Amino acid sequence: MDNYQEQFVSEKNYLGRIKEIIKNQLSAEIDRLKNKKGQLIADRKDMYENTTHYSNDFEKLSDAIQYLNPIEVQTYDYEATEARIRKYDRMQQSPYFARIDFTEDGFDKENIYIGLGNLTDEKTRQTYICDWRAPISSIFYRFGLGKASYKAPYGIIEGEVSLKRQFEIKKGEIQYFFDSSMTIMDDMLKQALSQNASAKMKSIVETIQKEQDIIIRDIENDLLMVQGVAGSGKTSVALHRVAYLMYHGLTGNLSSNNIILITPNNLFEKYIDSVLPELGEKNIQALTMEEIFNNTFEEKIEIANRNTLIEEIISTKDINKKNLIKSSMEFILSKEFLFIIERYLKYFEHRMIDFRDIYYNGECIANRHLTKAELLKQNEILLPLEKRLETIEKRIMIKIHELRKHRIVKLEKFIAEYPEHIYEVKTLTRLLSLKENAAIKREVMKFSRVDVMVLYKRLAGDRNLFYRIAEGIGLPENIEEIMNHVSRGLQKPVLSYDNAMVLLAMKLMLGGCEHYKEIKQVVVDEAQDYYPVHYDILKRCFGNAKFTVLGDINQTIEKTADLSVYSDIRQILNKKRSTTIMLNKSFRCSYEINQFSSHFSDRHLEVESFERHESLPEIVSTESGGQMKEYAVSMVSKYRTEGFQSIAVICKSMTGAEQLYRKIGSKLGAALINTYSFDTINKVTILPVYMAKGLEFDAVLVYDANDEMYWDAEDRQLLYICCTRALHRLSIVYSGKKSRLIPDNLNGIE
Repeated sequence: MDNYQEQFVSEKNYLGRIKEIIKNQLSAEIDRLKNKKGQLIADRKDMYENTTHYSNDFEKLSDAIQYLNPIEVQTYDYEATEARIRKYDRMQQSPYFARIDFTEDGFDKENIYIGLGNLTDEKTRQTYICDWRAPISSIFYRFGLGKASYKAPYGIIEGEVSLKRQFEIKKGEIQYFFDSSMTIMDDMLKQALSQNASAKMKSIVETIQKEQDIIIRDIENDLLMVQGVAGSGKTSVALHRVAYLMYHGLTGNLSSNNIILITPNNLFEKYIDSVLPELGEKNIQALTMEEIFNNTFEEKIEIANRNTLIEEIISTKDINKKNLIKSSMEFILSKEFLFIIERYLKYFEHRMIDFRDIYYNGECIANRHLTKAELLKQNEILLPLEKRLETIEKRIMIKIHELRKHRIVKLEKFIAEYPEHIYEVKTLTRLLSLKENAAIKREVMKFSRVDVMVLYKRLAGDRNLFYRIAEGIGLPENIEEIMNHVSRGLQKPVLSYDNAMVLLAMKLMLGGCEHYKEIKQVVVDEAQDYYPVHYDILKRCFGNAKFTVLGDINQTIEKTADLSVYSDIRQILNKKRSTTIMLNKSFRCSYEINQFSSHFSDRHLEVESFERHESLPEIVSTESGGQMKEYAVSMVSKYRTEGFQSIAVICKSMTGAEQLYRKIGSKLGAALINTYSFDTINKVTILPVYMAKGLEFDAVLVYDANDEMYWDAEDRQLLYICCTRALHRLSIVYSGKKSRLIPDNLNGIE
């Protein structure tokens, strides 16, 4: 204990010195910022006063550019200074969280402190704190005491760790520290997980596990896939990986503008949007598949989101209707239908484009046979069909423009033959020429423009055409029902989510994608919810990017999935170097909740529970719906009394959630989470299961878990999702007959 006190005093003194250094550097940066701000304002004013604001004169515009370029550099420098000030502000509260004493082979021992950012003496270049993303910091996450190594830019550095220490520093003061080997991580992790859930996802730099660190620091693979059980931290790891990539910049060429996150919905996007700023990085752009569709079609086509489709599947009482929607979605988003689309578009290019002879000024300026031959020849340079047709259209219109002078002479002579127009020959000639050109362009556009919706409707509605295109491809037994369902859906004013994804894939095949050329890294979360058509879309949108793909086959909703999903992803994205990493240890839930949740998981997928023990889950039977609501009110009140802040009442569907909210929402003091409300997570929340994915709560009540509500294989996965949202407490309530999927007792959970 005496030794601990001595070490504590020593560490406290070191922290004091660090705080003083941070204070001085913060003060210096604030002074620099004031000077830079004044200079920037002056230079911008000078540019405004001494340059033209609008001109067709190239020399005047070049004068403006000469001012603008230095100002852009100054602005970047100003923003970088602001970022350093924000970093020092954060470091004042908790400069570092760990220390390792490392002796590199052949050198003296170094005391290395690890924090959220670097702290270096500007004059001596001495490093006081290493960023957690620095190469040497990986030792902390991957090794205990003894031999250790890390990968530096100039090779593998080997040595020995003689001390591994972790700190709890709050408001600039050391609360305590631990000295340990690998077990220190578990100690700190237990403490972190014992706390209440926050309104938004937080950083996990202090508790990153070895397997997680390997994922974060991987730069070798073009496609990194992570299968992680619920609560394994895969989303947090992905965001820390993004921060790591931005820190290293992959040779300085990667910034927040070059990374994109594909999220399941906007709620999830808001839940995770504080992680990167907490790590000192700018947030990256997040997109849903629906937003990619709207960007591509410029919001000219109205579509329903995925949640609307999932709600229809989950809430419908008509089993035949439910099965038809599911089988239709599974088929039209499958590899087989993707192949049918590709084959259909090739057939369209060779057989279905209605090329026409185009005449102008009495001569054929575009022969339909030669035009088609030109189109097919251009295919050799691998341009998308729409680009090739656009080139042909431009060539024809340019030819018309070249011949226009001769045509105008002929038109003037024609109009001059009518005495009543003798004073308006020029005007009428111009008007007639414009109308004639417009008519010819309309004729050209009949074969140079492709209406992808018309194409899709034709494939779905013309059964002879469909079977001719699909010859040799395995089709579902109910293919007639499926295609009739698809065809009916395409006649509706709002396009269903699954049809929208097919339409988007067809559009990208025809025209390519120009929106996301700057993207170099793509992170895809909830990978198991996407189908082959989705991954084909991502490949065409982000063809030159590297991918990090995260999923959990236990958390699919409208379908069943297995590990083969990752083989499909690898095949479709077709990257040179790829790997799949398994995260089987769950950290979110208590040991008891994890063990109970394992009843609903894939038995072939091992789930390891983190040893954090709390209360057993409760399974409660009630006599009626009224009693079930009373129990929900009393249980939420009990959770609040126990000090839990984030409490979720999870229903199977949005319909059920809305009904419950109307009945007892005011008694619970609850908020309803739906597609349009996102900022209600840090209180009592009523929500459907499909909107709970990725979120976590202190306590969860699974509402109305009877046998009519949860009974098949897909419902098993819904129960897995519900139960694995809970950190500390889990209750399941039902009236009538308990779901056959829920075990009769809690035996086996110790």
